[in-house]
Amino acid sequence: MIRLVRLDMWERHLMTIQLGIHGGYTVQQHDASATLMVDGEVIIAIEEERLYRQKGAYGLLPVESITACLQEAKIDIQDIDLITMPGSTYADAPERTSSWLRHHFGWSPEIQTVNHQDAHLHSAFWQSGFRDALCISFDAYGDRLSGAIALASIDGGLKVLETRPLENSLGVFYGTMTSFLGFKPGEDEFKVMGLAAYGTPDVDLSFFLRPTRDGYFCDPSFSRDETRASQFEPFYSSKLVTKLGAPRHRGGQLDDKFKNIAASTQLALECAVQSFINYAMSLVPDGHPARSNLCLSGGVALNCSANGRVLESGIVRNLFVAPASSDRGLSLGCAFSGSHDAGEVIVAPRSQSLGPSRSVAQIEEAINLVGVSTRLIRDPSTVAADLIEKGLIVGWFQGRSEFGPRALGNRSILADPKRADMKDTLNRKIKFREEFRPFAPVMTEEASSQYFDMDAHKSPFMTVAFRTSNPEVERVLPAVIHVNGTARVQTVERSDGDIYDLVCRMGDRSGHPVVVNTSFNIKGQPIVETPLEALATFASTGMDALFLGPYLVEKSHRT
Repeated sequence: MIRLVRLDMWERHLMTIQLGIHGGYTVQQHDASATLMVDGEVIIAIEEERLYRQKGAYGLLPVESITACLQEAKIDIQDIDLITMPGSTYADAPERTSSWLRHHFGWSPEIQTVNHQDAHLHSAFWQSGFRDALCISFDAYGDRLSGAIALASIDGGLKVLETRPLENSLGVFYGTMTSFLGFKPGEDEFKVMGLAAYGTPDVDLSFFLRPTRDGYFCDPSFSRDETRASQFEPFYSSKLVTKLGAPRHRGGQLDDKFKNIAASTQLALECAVQSFINYAMSLVPDGHPARSNLCLSGGVALNCSANGRVLESGIVRNLFVAPASSDRGLSLGCAFSGSHDAGEVIVAPRSQSLGPSRSVAQIEEAINLVGVSTRLIRDPSTVAADLIEKGLIVGWFQGRSEFGPRALGNRSILADPKRADMKDTLNRKIKFREEFRPFAPVMTEEASSQYFDMDAHKSPFMTVAFRTSNPEVERVLPAVIHVNGTARVQTVERSDGDIYDLVCRMGDRSGHPVVVNTSFNIKGQPIVETPLEALATFASTGMDALFLGPYLVEKSHRT
Protein backbone atom coordinates (compact mmCIF):
# COMPACT_ATOMS: atom_id res chain seq x y z
CA MET A 1 0.00 0.00 0.00
CA ILE A 2 3.03 2.30 0.30
CA ARG A 3 4.22 3.60 -3.04
CA LEU A 4 5.89 6.50 -4.82
CA VAL A 5 3.78 9.57 -5.57
CA ARG A 6 4.43 13.17 -6.45
CA LEU A 7 3.04 15.95 -4.28
CA ASP A 8 3.99 19.57 -4.98
CA MET A 9 3.97 20.45 -1.28
CA TRP A 10 6.41 17.71 -0.23
CA GLU A 11 9.64 16.32 -1.64
CA ARG A 12 9.31 13.12 -3.63
CA HIS A 13 9.48 10.24 -1.15
CA LEU A 14 7.64 7.12 0.01
CA MET A 15 4.37 7.99 1.71
CA THR A 16 0.94 6.60 2.49
CA ILE A 17 -2.11 8.68 1.58
CA GLN A 18 -5.31 8.00 3.52
CA LEU A 19 -8.72 9.54 2.91
CA GLY A 20 -11.45 9.35 5.53
CA ILE A 21 -14.95 10.19 4.35
CA HIS A 22 -18.49 10.35 5.68
CA GLY A 23 -21.63 11.10 3.72
CA GLY A 24 -25.30 10.31 3.42
CA TYR A 25 -27.34 8.05 1.19
CA THR A 26 -30.61 9.20 2.77
CA VAL A 27 -31.95 12.58 3.84
CA GLN A 28 -31.49 11.64 7.50
CA GLN A 29 -27.73 11.17 7.18
CA HIS A 30 -25.90 14.38 7.84
CA ASP A 31 -22.62 16.21 8.38
CA ALA A 32 -20.76 14.86 5.35
CA SER A 33 -17.01 15.55 5.43
CA ALA A 34 -13.60 14.40 4.21
CA THR A 35 -10.15 14.19 5.81
CA LEU A 36 -6.83 13.60 4.04
CA MET A 37 -3.85 12.18 5.93
CA VAL A 38 -0.30 11.59 4.68
CA ASP A 39 2.06 9.42 6.71
CA GLY A 40 -0.14 9.73 9.79
CA GLU A 41 -0.49 13.51 9.65
CA VAL A 42 -3.71 15.39 8.89
CA ILE A 43 -3.26 17.59 5.81
CA ILE A 44 -6.83 18.86 5.49
CA ALA A 45 -10.25 18.18 7.02
CA ILE A 46 -13.34 19.94 5.70
CA GLU A 47 -17.11 19.62 6.06
CA GLU A 48 -19.38 19.46 3.03
CA GLU A 49 -21.69 22.10 4.48
CA ARG A 50 -18.95 24.72 4.30
CA LEU A 51 -18.50 24.19 0.56
CA TYR A 52 -21.99 23.21 -0.59
CA ARG A 53 -23.50 25.88 1.70
CA GLN A 54 -26.25 23.65 3.11
CA LYS A 55 -26.20 23.56 6.90
CA GLY A 56 -25.90 19.99 8.15
CA ALA A 57 -25.33 18.68 4.62
CA TYR A 58 -28.32 16.37 4.99
CA GLY A 59 -28.27 13.58 2.43
CA LEU A 60 -25.15 14.92 0.72
CA LEU A 61 -22.15 12.91 -0.34
CA PRO A 62 -18.74 14.51 0.39
CA VAL A 63 -18.02 15.33 -3.25
CA GLU A 64 -16.97 18.94 -2.69
CA SER A 65 -15.02 17.96 0.45
CA ILE A 66 -13.03 15.31 -1.43
CA THR A 67 -12.35 17.81 -4.22
CA ALA A 68 -11.03 20.32 -1.68
CA CYS A 69 -8.76 17.66 -0.15
CA LEU A 70 -7.29 16.77 -3.54
CA GLN A 71 -6.77 20.43 -4.40
CA GLU A 72 -5.11 21.23 -1.06
CA ALA A 73 -2.63 18.36 -1.44
CA LYS A 74 -2.27 18.90 -5.22
CA ILE A 75 -2.95 15.24 -5.95
CA ASP A 76 -5.37 13.17 -8.03
CA ILE A 77 -7.86 10.59 -6.78
CA GLN A 78 -5.53 7.88 -8.16
CA ASP A 79 -2.87 8.92 -5.63
CA ILE A 80 -5.01 7.85 -2.66
CA ASP A 81 -4.02 4.48 -1.22
CA LEU A 82 -7.09 3.80 0.90
CA ILE A 83 -10.49 5.28 1.68
CA THR A 84 -12.00 4.50 5.09
CA MET A 85 -15.63 5.24 5.88
CA PRO A 86 -18.34 4.33 8.41
CA GLY A 87 -20.87 1.68 7.45
CA SER A 88 -19.45 -1.64 8.59
CA THR A 89 -22.96 -3.02 9.13
CA TYR A 90 -24.03 -2.23 5.56
CA ALA A 91 -22.68 -4.82 3.14
CA ASP A 92 -23.32 -2.67 0.06
CA ALA A 93 -21.54 0.45 1.41
CA PRO A 94 -18.17 -0.12 -0.35
CA GLU A 95 -19.76 -0.97 -3.70
CA ARG A 96 -22.17 1.99 -3.61
CA THR A 97 -19.36 4.34 -2.57
CA SER A 98 -17.10 3.03 -5.33
CA SER A 99 -19.90 3.69 -7.80
CA TRP A 100 -20.37 7.36 -6.92
CA LEU A 101 -16.64 7.95 -6.67
CA ARG A 102 -16.19 6.67 -10.22
CA HIS A 103 -19.11 8.80 -11.34
CA HIS A 104 -17.71 12.04 -9.89
CA PHE A 105 -13.97 11.45 -10.06
CA GLY A 106 -13.47 8.73 -12.66
CA TRP A 107 -11.71 6.42 -10.24
CA SER A 108 -12.26 4.61 -6.96
CA PRO A 109 -9.42 3.68 -4.61
CA GLU A 110 -9.65 0.68 -2.30
CA ILE A 111 -12.42 1.16 0.30
CA GLN A 112 -12.75 -0.24 3.81
CA THR A 113 -15.46 0.36 6.40
CA VAL A 114 -15.38 0.78 10.17
CA ASN A 115 -18.21 0.94 12.64
CA HIS A 116 -19.73 4.39 13.10
CA GLN A 117 -19.10 4.33 16.85
CA ASP A 118 -15.50 3.15 16.38
CA ALA A 119 -14.91 6.12 14.10
CA HIS A 120 -16.15 8.46 16.85
CA LEU A 121 -13.83 6.78 19.36
CA HIS A 122 -10.83 7.09 17.03
CA SER A 123 -11.59 10.76 16.37
CA ALA A 124 -11.33 11.55 20.08
CA PHE A 125 -8.44 9.37 21.20
CA TRP A 126 -5.87 10.16 18.51
CA GLN A 127 -6.33 13.91 19.04
CA SER A 128 -6.22 13.77 22.83
CA GLY A 129 -2.48 13.44 23.34
CA PHE A 130 -3.10 10.71 25.95
CA ARG A 131 -1.02 7.52 25.89
CA ASP A 132 -3.90 5.58 27.46
CA ALA A 133 -7.54 6.54 27.90
CA LEU A 134 -11.07 5.37 28.52
CA CYS A 135 -13.06 6.37 25.45
CA ILE A 136 -16.84 6.77 25.20
CA SER A 137 -19.03 7.61 22.24
CA PHE A 138 -22.71 8.46 22.48
CA ASP A 139 -24.99 9.85 19.81
CA ALA A 140 -28.39 9.14 18.25
CA TYR A 141 -27.36 6.08 16.26
CA GLY A 142 -25.00 4.87 13.57
CA ASP A 143 -24.24 1.39 12.29
CA ARG A 144 -27.15 0.18 14.45
CA LEU A 145 -25.52 1.36 17.68
CA SER A 146 -26.01 4.45 19.85
CA GLY A 147 -22.81 4.30 21.88
CA ALA A 148 -19.66 2.41 22.79
CA ILE A 149 -17.07 2.09 25.54
CA ALA A 150 -13.42 1.34 24.71
CA LEU A 151 -9.94 1.27 26.14
CA ALA A 152 -7.34 2.90 23.93
CA SER A 153 -3.56 3.12 23.96
CA ILE A 154 -0.95 4.55 21.63
CA ASP A 155 0.67 1.14 21.25
CA GLY A 156 -2.36 -1.13 21.11
CA GLY A 157 -5.01 1.04 19.51
CA LEU A 158 -8.69 0.67 20.37
CA LYS A 159 -10.36 -2.19 22.25
CA VAL A 160 -14.15 -1.93 22.43
CA LEU A 161 -15.50 -3.20 25.76
CA GLU A 162 -19.24 -2.68 25.32
CA THR A 163 -21.75 -1.08 22.99
CA ARG A 164 -25.27 0.29 23.29
CA PRO A 165 -28.05 -0.55 20.79
CA LEU A 166 -29.81 2.12 18.78
CA GLU A 167 -33.01 1.46 20.76
CA ASN A 168 -31.32 2.74 23.93
CA SER A 169 -30.03 6.13 22.86
CA LEU A 170 -29.11 9.33 24.69
CA GLY A 171 -29.04 11.20 21.40
CA VAL A 172 -32.52 10.03 20.45
CA PHE A 173 -33.82 11.16 23.87
CA TYR A 174 -32.38 14.65 23.49
CA GLY A 175 -33.39 14.92 19.83
CA THR A 176 -36.94 13.87 20.67
CA MET A 177 -37.19 16.50 23.39
CA THR A 178 -35.70 19.06 20.99
CA SER A 179 -38.52 18.26 18.57
CA PHE A 180 -41.15 18.44 21.34
CA LEU A 181 -39.87 21.90 22.27
CA GLY A 182 -40.43 23.14 18.72
CA PHE A 183 -36.84 23.07 17.47
CA LYS A 184 -35.18 21.07 14.73
CA PRO A 185 -33.67 17.79 16.00
CA GLY A 186 -30.20 16.96 14.78
CA GLU A 187 -29.39 20.65 14.62
CA ASP A 188 -31.00 22.67 17.41
CA GLU A 189 -30.08 20.61 20.49
CA PHE A 190 -27.79 23.40 21.62
CA LYS A 191 -30.83 25.68 21.79
CA VAL A 192 -32.41 23.34 24.33
CA MET A 193 -29.17 23.40 26.32
CA GLY A 194 -29.18 27.21 26.32
CA LEU A 195 -32.87 27.48 27.13
CA ALA A 196 -32.52 25.03 30.03
CA ALA A 197 -30.79 27.67 32.17
CA TYR A 198 -33.99 29.77 32.15
CA GLY A 199 -36.19 27.04 33.61
CA THR A 200 -36.64 24.90 36.71
CA PRO A 201 -36.07 21.14 36.30
CA ASP A 202 -39.35 20.19 37.95
CA VAL A 203 -40.65 17.78 35.28
CA ASP A 204 -39.96 14.12 36.03
CA LEU A 205 -38.70 12.56 32.78
CA SER A 206 -37.59 9.28 34.33
CA PHE A 207 -40.35 7.52 32.37
CA PHE A 208 -38.31 8.40 29.24
CA LEU A 209 -34.68 8.39 30.42
CA ARG A 210 -33.21 7.27 33.72
CA PRO A 211 -29.87 6.13 35.14
CA THR A 212 -29.34 2.39 35.66
CA ARG A 213 -26.61 0.17 37.06
CA ASP A 214 -25.11 -0.24 33.57
CA GLY A 215 -25.48 3.41 32.64
CA TYR A 216 -28.95 4.44 31.53
CA PHE A 217 -32.21 3.30 30.00
CA CYS A 218 -34.09 5.24 27.33
CA ASP A 219 -37.61 4.07 26.51
CA PRO A 220 -37.84 4.21 22.70
CA SER A 221 -41.65 4.16 22.70
CA PHE A 222 -41.68 7.91 23.41
CA SER A 223 -39.87 8.58 20.12
CA ARG A 224 -40.96 7.88 16.59
CA ASP A 225 -38.91 5.19 14.88
CA GLU A 226 -36.48 5.46 11.97
CA THR A 227 -39.31 5.61 9.43
CA ARG A 228 -39.34 9.38 9.78
CA ALA A 229 -37.58 10.78 6.75
CA SER A 230 -37.04 14.42 7.63
CA GLN A 231 -35.92 16.72 10.41
CA PHE A 232 -39.19 18.54 9.95
CA GLU A 233 -41.33 15.56 10.95
CA PRO A 234 -42.09 15.24 14.68
CA PHE A 235 -39.63 12.99 16.49
CA TYR A 236 -41.92 12.46 19.48
CA SER A 237 -44.70 9.87 19.71
CA SER A 238 -48.26 10.37 20.90
CA LYS A 239 -47.25 8.72 24.18
CA LEU A 240 -44.98 11.68 24.99
CA VAL A 241 -47.79 14.14 24.27
CA THR A 242 -50.01 12.17 26.64
CA LYS A 243 -47.35 12.48 29.35
CA LEU A 244 -46.33 16.13 28.87
CA GLY A 245 -49.28 17.79 27.18
CA ALA A 246 -49.25 19.71 23.93
CA PRO A 247 -45.82 20.28 22.35
CA ARG A 248 -44.58 23.71 21.37
CA HIS A 249 -45.32 24.58 17.77
CA ARG A 250 -42.82 26.34 15.54
CA GLY A 251 -42.52 29.96 16.58
CA GLY A 252 -44.69 29.40 19.64
CA GLN A 253 -44.12 31.24 22.87
CA LEU A 254 -41.38 29.89 25.12
CA ASP A 255 -43.36 30.10 28.35
CA ASP A 256 -42.41 28.64 31.73
CA LYS A 257 -43.80 25.22 30.80
CA PHE A 258 -41.33 24.77 27.96
CA LYS A 259 -38.45 26.40 29.81
CA ASN A 260 -38.99 23.93 32.65
CA ILE A 261 -39.18 21.00 30.24
CA ALA A 262 -35.89 22.15 28.69
CA ALA A 263 -34.30 22.35 32.15
CA SER A 264 -35.60 18.89 33.01
CA THR A 265 -34.34 17.50 29.71
CA GLN A 266 -30.87 18.85 30.38
CA LEU A 267 -30.83 17.50 33.94
CA ALA A 268 -32.01 14.05 32.79
CA LEU A 269 -29.25 13.95 30.20
CA GLU A 270 -26.58 15.04 32.67
CA CYS A 271 -27.62 12.36 35.17
CA ALA A 272 -27.61 9.66 32.49
CA VAL A 273 -24.24 10.77 31.10
CA GLN A 274 -22.72 10.77 34.57
CA SER A 275 -24.14 7.32 35.30
CA PHE A 276 -22.84 5.95 31.99
CA ILE A 277 -19.35 7.32 32.65
CA ASN A 278 -19.37 5.93 36.19
CA TYR A 279 -20.29 2.52 34.81
CA ALA A 280 -17.66 2.70 32.08
CA MET A 281 -15.03 3.62 34.64
CA SER A 282 -15.97 0.52 36.66
CA LEU A 283 -14.87 -1.58 33.67
CA VAL A 284 -11.30 -0.23 33.89
CA PRO A 285 -9.07 -2.22 36.27
CA ASP A 286 -7.73 -0.43 39.34
CA GLY A 287 -4.31 1.06 38.65
CA HIS A 288 -4.80 1.06 34.89
CA PRO A 289 -3.42 4.33 33.40
CA ALA A 290 -6.65 4.84 31.45
CA ARG A 291 -8.49 5.63 34.70
CA SER A 292 -6.98 9.12 34.67
CA ASN A 293 -7.94 10.04 31.11
CA LEU A 294 -11.37 10.20 29.52
CA CYS A 295 -12.15 10.88 25.84
CA LEU A 296 -15.69 11.70 24.69
CA SER A 297 -17.15 11.84 21.21
CA GLY A 298 -20.45 11.50 19.37
CA GLY A 299 -23.11 14.18 19.06
CA VAL A 300 -24.06 14.06 22.75
CA ALA A 301 -20.48 15.07 23.60
CA LEU A 302 -21.22 18.50 22.12
CA ASN A 303 -23.35 19.21 25.21
CA CYS A 304 -20.81 21.42 26.95
CA SER A 305 -22.97 21.77 30.07
CA ALA A 306 -22.98 18.01 30.60
CA ASN A 307 -19.23 17.97 29.99
CA GLY A 308 -18.81 20.61 32.66
CA ARG A 309 -20.67 18.45 35.15
CA VAL A 310 -18.39 15.51 34.30
CA LEU A 311 -15.33 17.59 35.15
CA GLU A 312 -16.93 18.89 38.33
CA SER A 313 -17.69 15.35 39.47
CA GLY A 314 -13.97 14.63 39.79
CA ILE A 315 -14.36 11.10 38.46
CA VAL A 316 -11.57 11.71 35.98
CA ARG A 317 -8.45 13.85 36.14
CA ASN A 318 -8.13 14.67 32.45
CA LEU A 319 -11.01 15.12 30.00
CA PHE A 320 -10.72 15.46 26.23
CA VAL A 321 -13.80 16.06 24.10
CA ALA A 322 -13.40 15.68 20.34
CA PRO A 323 -13.84 19.20 18.89
CA ALA A 324 -15.87 17.82 15.97
CA SER A 325 -17.78 15.32 18.11
CA SER A 326 -20.82 15.01 15.90
CA ASP A 327 -20.93 13.08 12.64
CA ARG A 328 -18.87 15.74 10.88
CA GLY A 329 -15.90 14.30 12.78
CA LEU A 330 -16.42 10.78 11.43
CA SER A 331 -14.17 11.37 8.43
CA LEU A 332 -11.34 12.32 10.78
CA GLY A 333 -11.93 9.22 12.91
CA CYS A 334 -12.01 7.06 9.79
CA ALA A 335 -8.72 8.52 8.57
CA PHE A 336 -7.15 7.86 11.97
CA SER A 337 -8.47 4.28 11.88
CA GLY A 338 -7.06 3.61 8.43
CA SER A 339 -3.74 5.17 9.35
CA HIS A 340 -3.46 3.10 12.53
CA ASP A 341 -4.33 -0.10 10.65
CA ALA A 342 -1.53 0.71 8.20
CA GLY A 343 0.95 0.83 11.08
CA GLU A 344 1.61 4.54 10.77
CA VAL A 345 2.61 6.78 13.66
CA ILE A 346 -0.32 9.16 14.05
CA VAL A 347 0.51 12.81 14.62
CA ALA A 348 -2.17 14.58 16.66
CA PRO A 349 -3.25 17.86 14.99
CA ARG A 350 -1.84 20.88 16.81
CA SER A 351 -5.04 22.84 16.19
CA GLN A 352 -8.38 22.58 14.43
CA SER A 353 -7.26 24.97 11.67
CA LEU A 354 -7.48 22.12 9.18
CA GLY A 355 -9.59 23.64 6.40
CA PRO A 356 -8.48 24.80 2.95
CA SER A 357 -5.77 27.43 2.66
CA ARG A 358 -6.90 30.88 1.48
CA SER A 359 -4.20 33.05 -0.06
CA VAL A 360 -3.94 36.83 -0.06
CA ALA A 361 -4.44 36.67 -3.82
CA GLN A 362 -7.80 34.95 -3.31
CA ILE A 363 -8.78 37.61 -0.78
CA GLU A 364 -7.79 40.36 -3.21
CA GLU A 365 -9.77 38.69 -6.00
CA ALA A 366 -12.92 38.71 -3.84
CA ILE A 367 -12.37 42.34 -2.82
CA ASN A 368 -11.93 43.39 -6.45
CA LEU A 369 -15.00 41.44 -7.53
CA VAL A 370 -17.20 43.15 -4.94
CA GLY A 371 -15.57 46.53 -5.50
CA VAL A 372 -15.37 47.40 -1.82
CA SER A 373 -12.91 49.92 -0.39
CA THR A 374 -10.23 48.51 1.90
CA ARG A 375 -7.19 49.48 3.91
CA LEU A 376 -4.03 47.42 4.10
CA ILE A 377 -3.25 46.86 7.80
CA ARG A 378 0.20 45.97 9.10
CA ASP A 379 -1.02 44.71 12.47
CA PRO A 380 -4.66 43.52 12.24
CA SER A 381 -4.71 42.26 15.85
CA THR A 382 -3.88 45.69 17.29
CA VAL A 383 -6.29 47.58 15.04
CA ALA A 384 -9.07 45.08 15.71
CA ALA A 385 -8.56 45.40 19.47
CA ASP A 386 -8.86 49.20 19.13
CA LEU A 387 -12.18 48.88 17.29
CA ILE A 388 -13.59 46.27 19.66
CA GLU A 389 -12.68 48.35 22.72
CA LYS A 390 -14.66 51.22 21.15
CA GLY A 391 -17.72 48.97 20.99
CA LEU A 392 -17.57 47.98 17.34
CA ILE A 393 -18.39 44.43 16.16
CA VAL A 394 -15.70 42.91 14.01
CA GLY A 395 -15.64 40.09 11.46
CA TRP A 396 -12.39 38.12 11.62
CA PHE A 397 -11.26 36.01 8.62
CA GLN A 398 -7.71 34.74 9.04
CA GLY A 399 -5.78 31.66 7.93
CA ARG A 400 -7.34 28.25 7.40
CA SER A 401 -10.89 27.54 8.50
CA GLU A 402 -11.59 25.44 11.58
CA PHE A 403 -12.82 21.86 11.34
CA GLY A 404 -15.90 21.37 13.48
CA PRO A 405 -18.88 23.43 14.64
CA ARG A 406 -16.95 26.08 16.57
CA ALA A 407 -15.23 29.19 15.31
CA LEU A 408 -11.94 29.27 17.21
CA GLY A 409 -10.45 32.51 15.97
CA ASN A 410 -10.14 32.06 12.20
CA ARG A 411 -13.77 32.48 11.08
CA SER A 412 -15.14 34.52 13.97
CA ILE A 413 -17.24 37.52 14.88
CA LEU A 414 -15.60 39.36 17.78
CA ALA A 415 -16.93 41.94 20.23
CA ASP A 416 -16.41 43.51 23.65
CA PRO A 417 -17.58 41.21 26.50
CA LYS A 418 -17.66 44.08 29.02
CA ARG A 419 -20.70 45.73 27.46
CA ALA A 420 -23.96 44.65 29.07
CA ASP A 421 -25.99 45.18 25.89
CA MET A 422 -23.58 43.31 23.59
CA LYS A 423 -25.29 39.91 23.85
CA ASP A 424 -28.64 41.34 22.79
CA THR A 425 -27.00 43.40 20.04
CA LEU A 426 -25.24 40.38 18.59
CA ASN A 427 -28.36 38.21 18.68
CA ARG A 428 -30.55 40.93 17.19
CA LYS A 429 -28.34 42.71 14.63
CA ILE A 430 -25.72 40.15 13.66
CA LYS A 431 -26.86 36.56 14.20
CA PHE A 432 -30.64 37.14 13.83
CA ARG A 433 -31.40 34.46 16.40
CA GLU A 434 -33.26 33.84 19.67
CA GLU A 435 -32.56 36.27 22.50
CA PHE A 436 -31.82 33.49 25.03
CA ARG A 437 -28.79 32.21 23.10
CA PRO A 438 -25.47 32.80 24.95
CA PHE A 439 -22.05 33.73 23.57
CA ALA A 440 -18.63 32.33 24.36
CA PRO A 441 -15.51 34.09 25.62
CA VAL A 442 -12.04 33.58 24.20
CA MET A 443 -9.31 34.42 26.71
CA THR A 444 -5.65 33.81 27.33
CA GLU A 445 -4.93 30.52 29.00
CA GLU A 446 -2.87 32.17 31.72
CA ALA A 447 -5.74 34.48 32.71
CA SER A 448 -8.60 31.95 32.55
CA SER A 449 -8.49 30.94 36.22
CA GLN A 450 -9.11 34.57 37.21
CA TYR A 451 -12.58 34.31 35.71
CA PHE A 452 -13.61 30.64 35.82
CA ASP A 453 -13.19 27.56 38.02
CA MET A 454 -10.96 25.75 35.59
CA ASP A 455 -8.22 24.31 37.82
CA ALA A 456 -5.62 24.84 35.09
CA HIS A 457 -7.79 22.84 32.65
CA LYS A 458 -7.12 24.01 29.10
CA SER A 459 -10.17 24.58 26.91
CA PRO A 460 -8.93 25.37 23.40
CA PHE A 461 -11.98 23.98 21.57
CA MET A 462 -15.03 25.35 23.46
CA THR A 463 -16.20 21.88 24.52
CA VAL A 464 -16.83 22.46 28.24
CA ALA A 465 -18.95 24.96 30.18
CA PHE A 466 -17.17 26.32 33.26
CA ARG A 467 -18.60 28.18 36.24
CA THR A 468 -17.45 31.68 37.07
CA SER A 469 -14.86 31.85 39.83
CA ASN A 470 -16.68 34.66 41.68
CA PRO A 471 -19.82 36.82 41.34
CA GLU A 472 -17.75 39.79 40.18
CA VAL A 473 -17.05 38.08 36.86
CA GLU A 474 -20.69 38.39 35.82
CA ARG A 475 -20.49 42.13 36.38
CA VAL A 476 -17.17 42.53 34.52
CA LEU A 477 -17.99 40.26 31.54
CA PRO A 478 -21.80 40.37 31.22
CA ALA A 479 -21.91 39.58 27.49
CA VAL A 480 -20.38 36.10 27.86
CA ILE A 481 -21.84 34.80 31.14
CA HIS A 482 -25.01 32.73 30.76
CA VAL A 483 -27.87 33.15 33.23
CA ASN A 484 -26.68 30.07 35.16
CA GLY A 485 -23.24 31.61 35.77
CA THR A 486 -21.36 29.49 33.22
CA ALA A 487 -19.66 30.04 29.88
CA ARG A 488 -18.34 27.80 27.10
CA VAL A 489 -14.77 28.99 27.49
CA GLN A 490 -12.09 29.00 24.82
CA THR A 491 -8.50 29.43 25.98
CA VAL A 492 -5.71 30.51 23.64
CA GLU A 493 -1.94 30.49 23.99
CA ARG A 494 0.94 32.14 22.14
CA SER A 495 1.15 29.41 19.48
CA ASP A 496 -2.42 30.25 18.40
CA GLY A 497 -1.10 33.32 16.61
CA ASP A 498 -3.31 36.23 15.59
CA ILE A 499 -6.25 35.50 17.88
CA TYR A 500 -3.92 35.26 20.89
CA ASP A 501 -2.32 38.57 19.96
CA LEU A 502 -5.72 40.21 19.61
CA VAL A 503 -6.89 38.97 23.01
CA CYS A 504 -3.64 40.20 24.59
CA ARG A 505 -4.14 43.63 23.00
CA MET A 506 -7.59 43.75 24.56
CA GLY A 507 -5.99 42.96 27.91
CA ASP A 508 -3.58 45.85 27.44
CA ARG A 509 -6.48 48.23 26.88
CA SER A 510 -8.99 47.12 29.49
CA GLY A 511 -7.11 44.86 31.90
CA HIS A 512 -9.26 41.93 30.77
CA PRO A 513 -7.72 39.68 28.06
CA VAL A 514 -11.16 38.45 26.98
CA VAL A 515 -13.19 38.82 23.77
CA VAL A 516 -16.64 37.65 22.69
CA ASN A 517 -16.09 34.97 20.04
CA THR A 518 -18.99 33.69 17.97
CA SER A 519 -19.01 31.93 14.62
CA PHE A 520 -18.89 33.97 11.41
CA ASN A 521 -22.37 33.14 10.15
CA ILE A 522 -25.99 34.02 10.68
CA LYS A 523 -28.81 31.80 11.91
CA GLY A 524 -29.43 28.85 9.61
CA GLN A 525 -26.26 29.24 7.54
CA PRO A 526 -22.90 27.43 7.70
CA ILE A 527 -19.84 29.30 8.90
CA VAL A 528 -18.26 31.29 6.06
CA GLU A 529 -15.54 29.44 4.18
CA THR A 530 -14.38 31.86 1.47
CA PRO A 531 -13.50 35.57 1.38
CA LEU A 532 -16.52 36.21 -0.85
CA GLU A 533 -18.85 34.61 1.69
CA ALA A 534 -17.27 36.68 4.45
CA LEU A 535 -17.90 39.88 2.47
CA ALA A 536 -21.52 38.87 1.75
CA THR A 537 -22.26 38.10 5.42
CA PHE A 538 -20.54 41.29 6.52
CA ALA A 539 -22.64 43.35 4.11
CA SER A 540 -25.93 41.75 5.17
CA THR A 541 -25.50 42.17 8.94
CA GLY A 542 -24.83 44.90 11.46
CA MET A 543 -21.10 44.20 11.70
CA ASP A 544 -19.00 47.35 11.70
CA ALA A 545 -15.67 46.13 10.34
CA LEU A 546 -14.20 43.10 8.62
CA PHE A 547 -10.60 41.93 8.70
CA LEU A 548 -9.87 39.80 5.63
CA GLY A 549 -6.28 38.69 6.07
CA PRO A 550 -4.26 41.92 5.98
CA TYR A 551 -7.18 44.01 4.66
CA LEU A 552 -9.72 46.01 6.65
CA VAL A 553 -13.20 46.69 5.29
CA GLU A 554 -15.38 49.18 7.17
CA LYS A 555 -18.99 50.23 6.77
CA SER A 556 -19.28 53.68 5.24
CA HIS A 557 -20.82 55.22 8.35
CA ARG A 558 -17.73 54.13 10.32
CA THR A 559 -15.08 55.55 7.98
